[in-house]
Amino acid sequence: MAERAKTILSDATQEELAACIRLLALSVAQHRAKCDFVPIRESAEFFKPRCKNKEKAGLFMQSKNIVEEALEMVRALAAEAPPEAAATAEEKPSDKRMQLRINVTAPVKLLWPGNDEAINANLQNISWGGASITVDKALTHSGDTLHVLLPGISSSTIIIEAKILRSWELSSSQGEGIAVRFSSLAAKDQDEFEEVLKLLVQSEDNVGLRQHARLTQRLDIQFDGFDELNATLEDISAGGLGVTVPDPLKIGQSLEAVISTLDEGCTLKLRARVVRLERVKMGKFELYQAGLKFEHPSRELNNLTQELIVQMAGTQK
Repeated sequence: MAERAKTILSDATQEELAACIRLLALSVAQHRAKCDFVPIRESAEFFKPRCKNKEKAGLFMQSKNIVEEALEMVRALAAEAPPEAAATAEEKPSDKRMQLRINVTAPVKLLWPGNDEAINANLQNISWGGASITVDKALTHSGDTLHVLLPGISSSTIIIEAKILRSWELSSSQGEGIAVRFSSLAAKDQDEFEEVLKLLVQSEDNVGLRQHARLTQRLDIQFDGFDELNATLEDISAGGLGVTVPDPLKIGQSLEAVISTLDEGCTLKLRARVVRLERVKMGKFELYQAGLKFEHPSRELNNLTQELIVQMAGTQK
């Protein structure tokens, strides 16, 4: 069977393989939307020019996200290193943490896709990149997106788009648990979210964690002057950026990227997730090329880069 599948794929053209990926991703999007079996022939109807289905645009956008999700997962699996030897007394596991997982029990609200009214839930732990939450009943499945409504310090509400990684039943009819990965946050809420995390670290549940890991890893990306930075802003506004770093990052890791000129006269602070990592040789040195995907709404990214261009122009006068 494996040999037959290999032969089929070997005979397919790049265009046919790309079409198959789009069709399968659309089929997965329909499965998730209906929570039921959808024949692949039904999915294929959406690719016909005469198809006027109202759900077409939304499903195609979801299928694009599914392809990105699958690609990130494949890259993460390929990048996984063999199990390391047990840590010594001098090398504690906590020393290797990229970001702090904060244990806290607190009420939050969730907004399920397609619903207008948020429901009550309870936070179990949270980090820069995601959270574990308990609910009475999970209304969506792994891969689906929801919104987490987190109380802010200044009485405002921080709204974070999150993707469900997995869900499980709790014992003694206590509801269900869900693990989510934060996927998008408004830039205006980023500093507020960071302040909330710092405040939660000070709770009694996290006494032993306060002096160990940072909230998140910071990646400073500096450009030699305005022209170099200006040439890169188009990539940033499109949602991604390729960078070369001296140390390996972890695929799927969420971090804080600080983009600036060398004199730090113009600065942009953004959430970013590592979606690609490749080891490269430069002479005697071994470096890493990383692909970053920014975790902010696309329209907001474009506005932020335009504001920075205006700021740069004013600085140059």
